[in-house]
Amino acid sequence: MQIRIRFIRRIIVIDQKELFCENIRQCEKSMYALAYGILKNENDAADVIQESILKAYCNYEGLRNPKKFKQWILQIVHNTAIDFIRKRFDFLDTEIEEQAIPTAKIDKESKLVIWEAIQKVRLPYRTVLILFYYEDYSVLQISEIMSTSRTTVRQQLSRGRKMLAKLLNKEDFLG
Repeated sequence: MQIRIRFIRRIIVIDQKELFCENIRQCEKSMYALAYGILKNENDAADVIQESILKAYCNYEGLRNPKKFKQWILQIVHNTAIDFIRKRFDFLDTEIEEQAIPTAKIDKESKLVIWEAIQKVRLPYRTVLILFYYEDYSVLQISEIMSTSRTTVRQQLSRGRKMLAKLLNKEDFLG
């Protein structure tokens, strides 16, 4: 009987590993977009993603709600990327810039221009913009991912939009 119980446990463990791998596969584009958006470097983003996957795998049993896997893994990616920056550079506060950005339906070329502009926005505003506009997360979900208040996320989203508008209005950026 002990042999049979061990065999059943092994099947459950294998199923959990497969489920974890499948969840990672489903989230890999979002993980990369977030890591690259924060770090602006493919190699650093890949390192952060690998480290995040390892952290997630080691703590997978602690995930209370499997339906929130994507939000959970993105929180790990975000925190790992920020830790990476802190280890590598002195993390400086950003300046507030004033101006609004109009919202409208845009074509692929415009989306590329906007993505390039987002890469020039400072952290944490860049992170909030990516999570809100590219990953379609709500302010509440972003606040959970970034471990901050909803008010802070709203403020960062507003300031990020203003920074983005300022970048997009510069002639040398588009020309």
